Amino acid sequence: MTEVIRGDSKELKKDLISSLIDVQIDSKEKFLQSLEKQEEKVQTCLDEMIVALQEHVPREFLIQAVTQFENLQLLLIVKKLNDSKHFTRNQIAVNFLAILDNLLASTYDKLSQFHFEILRDNLQGLSNGKSFSYNEMKKIQIELIQKGYISKIRKLGYTLRLKDQYCKIINHMMSIYPQHFEKLSAMEIKGYDLVHSKSIPKIEVTQSAAVVVGSLINDYFKKKDEQILLWKYLEGITDEEEEKIRRKVYRFKANLKKENNETQLFSYSLE
Repeated sequence: MTEVIRGDSKELKKDLISSLIDVQIDSKEKFLQSLEKQEEKVQTCLDEMIVALQEHVPREFLIQAVTQFENLQLLLIVKKLNDSKHFTRNQIAVNFLAILDNLLASTYDKLSQFHFEILRDNLQGLSNGKSFSYNEMKKIQIELIQKGYISKIRKLGYTLRLKDQYCKIINHMMSIYPQHFEKLSAMEIKGYDLVHSKSIPKIEVTQSAAVVVGSLINDYFKKKDEQILLWKYLEGITDEEEEKIRRKVYRFKANLKKENNETQLFSYSLE
Protein backbone atom coordinates (compact mmCIF):
# COMPACT_ATOMS: atom_id res chain seq x y z
CA MET A 1 0.00 0.00 0.00
CA THR A 2 2.84 2.40 0.76
CA GLU A 3 4.07 2.13 -2.82
CA VAL A 4 0.83 3.71 -3.97
CA ILE A 5 0.66 6.52 -1.46
CA ARG A 6 4.35 7.27 -0.96
CA GLY A 7 5.20 10.71 -2.26
CA ASP A 8 8.36 11.76 -4.07
CA SER A 9 10.53 13.68 -1.61
CA LYS A 10 13.32 14.67 -4.02
CA GLU A 11 12.28 18.31 -4.18
CA LEU A 12 11.95 18.43 -0.42
CA LYS A 13 15.44 17.02 -0.03
CA LYS A 14 16.86 19.53 -2.47
CA ASP A 15 15.41 22.44 -0.51
CA LEU A 16 16.05 21.17 3.01
CA ILE A 17 19.18 19.05 3.21
CA SER A 18 21.65 21.93 2.97
CA SER A 19 19.94 23.81 5.79
CA LEU A 20 19.46 20.73 7.96
CA ILE A 21 22.93 19.22 7.74
CA ASP A 22 25.16 20.40 10.56
CA VAL A 23 28.49 18.97 9.40
CA GLN A 24 31.63 20.13 7.65
CA ILE A 25 31.68 20.31 3.84
CA ASP A 26 34.21 17.50 3.47
CA SER A 27 31.99 15.11 5.40
CA LYS A 28 28.70 15.88 3.63
CA GLU A 29 29.16 13.08 1.11
CA LYS A 30 29.50 10.54 3.91
CA PHE A 31 26.54 12.15 5.64
CA LEU A 32 24.37 11.80 2.53
CA GLN A 33 25.33 8.14 2.20
CA SER A 34 24.22 7.58 5.79
CA LEU A 35 21.02 9.48 5.06
CA GLU A 36 20.21 7.23 2.12
CA LYS A 37 20.79 4.09 4.17
CA GLN A 38 18.60 5.43 6.97
CA GLU A 39 15.80 6.25 4.53
CA GLU A 40 15.87 2.71 3.18
CA LYS A 41 15.75 1.37 6.73
CA VAL A 42 12.79 3.60 7.58
CA GLN A 43 10.83 2.65 4.46
CA THR A 44 11.41 -1.07 5.04
CA CYS A 45 10.17 -0.77 8.62
CA LEU A 46 7.20 1.32 7.51
CA ASP A 47 6.20 -1.23 4.86
CA GLU A 48 6.34 -4.04 7.41
CA MET A 49 4.20 -2.10 9.90
CA ILE A 50 1.55 -1.39 7.27
CA VAL A 51 1.31 -5.07 6.34
CA ALA A 52 0.99 -6.05 10.02
CA LEU A 53 -1.65 -3.42 10.83
CA GLN A 54 -3.76 -3.37 7.67
CA GLU A 55 -6.31 -5.86 9.02
CA HIS A 56 -6.63 -4.04 12.34
CA VAL A 57 -6.70 -0.34 11.41
CA PRO A 58 -8.98 1.28 8.78
CA ARG A 59 -7.15 1.84 5.49
CA GLU A 60 -7.91 5.56 5.31
CA PHE A 61 -6.10 6.18 8.61
CA LEU A 62 -3.07 4.15 7.55
CA ILE A 63 -2.87 6.21 4.37
CA GLN A 64 -3.04 9.48 6.28
CA ALA A 65 -0.46 8.29 8.81
CA VAL A 66 1.98 7.20 6.11
CA THR A 67 1.62 10.56 4.37
CA GLN A 68 2.22 12.54 7.57
CA PHE A 69 5.11 10.33 8.63
CA GLU A 70 6.87 10.64 5.29
CA ASN A 71 6.50 14.41 5.41
CA LEU A 72 8.45 14.29 8.68
CA GLN A 73 10.89 11.45 8.15
CA LEU A 74 13.62 13.52 6.47
CA LEU A 75 13.60 15.99 9.34
CA LEU A 76 13.64 13.21 11.95
CA ILE A 77 16.43 11.26 10.24
CA VAL A 78 18.68 14.27 9.68
CA LYS A 79 18.20 15.36 13.29
CA LYS A 80 19.44 11.94 14.44
CA LEU A 81 22.41 11.98 12.05
CA ASN A 82 23.40 15.47 13.15
CA ASP A 83 23.64 14.05 16.68
CA SER A 84 25.74 11.14 15.32
CA LYS A 85 22.89 8.75 16.11
CA HIS A 86 20.70 6.43 14.08
CA PHE A 87 16.94 6.21 13.77
CA THR A 88 16.26 2.83 15.42
CA ARG A 89 13.35 0.54 14.61
CA ASN A 90 11.81 1.29 17.98
CA GLN A 91 11.97 5.03 17.24
CA ILE A 92 10.59 4.61 13.73
CA ALA A 93 7.68 2.56 15.07
CA VAL A 94 6.73 4.81 18.00
CA ASN A 95 6.86 7.95 15.83
CA PHE A 96 4.62 6.36 13.21
CA LEU A 97 2.22 5.02 15.86
CA ALA A 98 2.10 8.43 17.56
CA ILE A 99 0.88 9.94 14.29
CA LEU A 100 -1.59 7.11 13.67
CA ASP A 101 -3.03 7.26 17.20
CA ASN A 102 -3.55 11.01 16.86
CA LEU A 103 -5.47 10.51 13.61
CA LEU A 104 -7.67 7.79 15.12
CA ALA A 105 -8.84 10.26 17.76
CA SER A 106 -11.18 11.80 15.17
CA THR A 107 -13.43 8.75 15.54
CA TYR A 108 -12.96 8.35 19.31
CA ASP A 109 -10.71 5.39 18.53
CA LYS A 110 -7.13 4.83 19.67
CA LEU A 111 -4.28 2.37 19.58
CA SER A 112 -3.83 -0.10 22.41
CA GLN A 113 -1.35 -2.63 23.74
CA PHE A 114 -2.92 -5.06 21.27
CA HIS A 115 -1.44 -3.14 18.33
CA PHE A 116 2.01 -3.11 19.93
CA GLU A 117 1.86 -6.88 20.39
CA ILE A 118 0.88 -7.31 16.73
CA LEU A 119 3.96 -5.38 15.64
CA ARG A 120 6.25 -7.26 18.04
CA ASP A 121 4.94 -10.55 16.65
CA ASN A 122 5.44 -9.52 13.02
CA LEU A 123 8.52 -7.27 13.02
CA GLN A 124 12.06 -8.08 14.06
CA GLY A 125 14.07 -5.68 16.16
CA LEU A 126 11.31 -4.21 18.33
CA SER A 127 12.03 -4.31 22.05
CA ASN A 128 9.84 -5.47 24.91
CA GLY A 129 10.98 -2.53 27.02
CA LYS A 130 9.89 1.08 27.42
CA SER A 131 11.56 2.25 24.18
CA PHE A 132 8.74 0.53 22.27
CA SER A 133 5.70 0.95 24.49
CA TYR A 134 2.35 2.71 24.64
CA ASN A 135 3.69 5.25 27.13
CA GLU A 136 6.66 6.08 24.91
CA MET A 137 4.32 6.50 21.95
CA LYS A 138 2.15 8.99 23.86
CA LYS A 139 5.28 10.87 24.98
CA ILE A 140 6.46 11.16 21.37
CA GLN A 141 2.97 12.22 20.29
CA ILE A 142 2.99 15.11 22.78
CA GLU A 143 6.45 16.19 21.57
CA LEU A 144 5.38 16.12 17.90
CA ILE A 145 2.33 18.24 18.71
CA GLN A 146 4.27 20.71 20.88
CA LYS A 147 6.89 21.20 18.15
CA GLY A 148 4.16 21.78 15.58
CA TYR A 149 5.11 18.76 13.49
CA ILE A 150 1.55 17.43 13.68
CA SER A 151 -1.74 19.03 14.71
CA LYS A 152 -3.67 17.59 17.62
CA ILE A 153 -6.83 15.98 16.31
CA ARG A 154 -9.87 17.12 18.22
CA LYS A 155 -12.81 14.81 18.64
CA LEU A 156 -14.95 17.03 16.47
CA GLY A 157 -17.08 16.10 13.51
CA TYR A 158 -17.94 12.64 14.83
CA THR A 159 -21.68 13.35 14.68
CA LEU A 160 -21.39 14.51 11.08
CA ARG A 161 -19.43 11.38 10.15
CA LEU A 162 -21.96 9.22 11.97
CA LYS A 163 -24.91 10.89 10.27
CA ASP A 164 -23.28 10.47 6.87
CA GLN A 165 -22.54 6.80 7.50
CA TYR A 166 -26.05 6.21 8.86
CA CYS A 167 -27.56 7.68 5.69
CA LYS A 168 -25.29 5.57 3.50
CA ILE A 169 -26.36 2.41 5.31
CA ILE A 170 -30.06 3.22 5.03
CA ASN A 171 -29.72 4.13 1.35
CA HIS A 172 -27.88 0.89 0.66
CA MET A 173 -30.59 -1.07 2.45
CA MET A 174 -33.21 0.69 0.32
CA SER A 175 -31.37 -0.36 -2.83
CA ILE A 176 -31.15 -4.04 -1.91
CA TYR A 177 -34.52 -4.27 -0.12
CA PRO A 178 -36.79 -2.11 -2.32
CA GLN A 179 -39.85 -3.87 -0.91
CA HIS A 180 -39.13 -2.13 2.42
CA PHE A 181 -38.46 1.33 0.97
CA GLU A 182 -41.24 3.12 2.87
CA LYS A 183 -40.35 1.61 6.23
CA LEU A 184 -36.68 2.39 5.74
CA SER A 185 -37.52 5.97 4.75
CA ALA A 186 -39.45 6.45 7.99
CA MET A 187 -36.61 4.82 9.94
CA GLU A 188 -34.08 7.15 8.32
CA ILE A 189 -35.95 10.25 9.51
CA LYS A 190 -36.22 8.93 13.05
CA GLY A 191 -32.53 8.13 13.12
CA TYR A 192 -31.58 11.74 12.34
CA ASP A 193 -32.53 12.66 15.91
CA LEU A 194 -30.78 9.67 17.45
CA VAL A 195 -27.36 10.36 15.91
CA HIS A 196 -27.22 13.60 17.90
CA SER A 197 -27.79 11.81 21.20
CA LYS A 198 -25.11 11.89 23.89
CA SER A 199 -25.87 8.20 24.42
CA ILE A 200 -24.40 7.19 21.05
CA PRO A 201 -21.47 4.81 21.66
CA LYS A 202 -18.27 6.54 20.52
CA ILE A 203 -16.88 3.60 18.58
CA GLU A 204 -15.93 2.99 14.96
CA VAL A 205 -18.46 4.98 12.95
CA THR A 206 -19.97 2.05 10.99
CA GLN A 207 -20.51 0.08 14.19
CA SER A 208 -22.08 3.12 15.84
CA ALA A 209 -24.40 3.68 12.86
CA ALA A 210 -25.37 0.00 13.03
CA VAL A 211 -26.39 0.51 16.67
CA VAL A 212 -28.72 3.33 15.61
CA VAL A 213 -30.26 1.15 12.90
CA GLY A 214 -30.55 -1.80 15.26
CA SER A 215 -32.34 0.31 17.86
CA LEU A 216 -35.10 1.06 15.33
CA ILE A 217 -35.63 -2.34 13.71
CA ASN A 218 -38.39 -3.55 16.02
CA ASP A 219 -40.22 -0.21 15.78
CA TYR A 220 -40.63 -0.41 12.01
CA PHE A 221 -40.41 -4.11 11.18
CA LYS A 222 -42.86 -6.33 13.03
CA LYS A 223 -42.45 -9.56 11.08
CA LYS A 224 -39.84 -11.99 12.33
CA ASP A 225 -38.42 -12.76 8.89
CA GLU A 226 -37.95 -9.04 8.19
CA GLN A 227 -36.14 -8.54 11.48
CA ILE A 228 -33.85 -11.51 10.79
CA LEU A 229 -33.05 -10.08 7.35
CA LEU A 230 -31.98 -6.72 8.75
CA TRP A 231 -29.94 -8.16 11.60
CA LYS A 232 -28.07 -10.32 9.09
CA TYR A 233 -27.35 -7.18 7.12
CA LEU A 234 -25.91 -5.44 10.19
CA GLU A 235 -23.75 -8.49 10.92
CA GLY A 236 -22.36 -8.22 7.40
CA ILE A 237 -21.36 -4.55 7.53
CA THR A 238 -19.86 -4.68 11.03
CA ASP A 239 -18.25 -8.14 11.01
CA GLU A 240 -19.88 -8.67 14.40
CA GLU A 241 -22.37 -11.27 15.55
CA GLU A 242 -25.98 -10.25 16.11
CA GLU A 243 -25.74 -10.90 19.84
CA LYS A 244 -22.85 -8.45 20.22
CA ILE A 245 -24.68 -5.74 18.24
CA ARG A 246 -27.84 -6.33 20.29
CA ARG A 247 -25.90 -5.80 23.52
CA LYS A 248 -24.69 -2.44 22.22
CA VAL A 249 -28.23 -1.56 21.16
CA TYR A 250 -29.56 -2.50 24.61
CA ARG A 251 -27.01 -0.26 26.34
CA PHE A 252 -27.71 2.56 23.91
CA LYS A 253 -31.48 2.40 24.47
CA ALA A 254 -31.01 2.21 28.25
CA ASN A 255 -28.71 5.24 28.21
CA LEU A 256 -31.06 7.04 25.83
CA LYS A 257 -33.99 6.49 28.19
CA LYS A 258 -31.93 7.87 31.07
CA GLU A 259 -30.88 10.84 28.94
CA ASN A 260 -34.51 11.58 28.00
CA ASN A 261 -35.62 11.35 31.63
CA GLU A 262 -32.92 13.81 32.68
CA THR A 263 -33.97 16.18 29.91
CA GLN A 264 -37.61 16.02 31.04
CA LEU A 265 -36.64 16.70 34.67
CA PHE A 266 -34.55 19.68 33.59
CA SER A 267 -37.42 21.05 31.51
CA TYR A 268 -39.81 20.59 34.45
CA SER A 269 -37.46 22.47 36.80
CA LEU A 270 -37.52 25.49 34.47
CA GLU A 271 -41.31 25.78 34.50
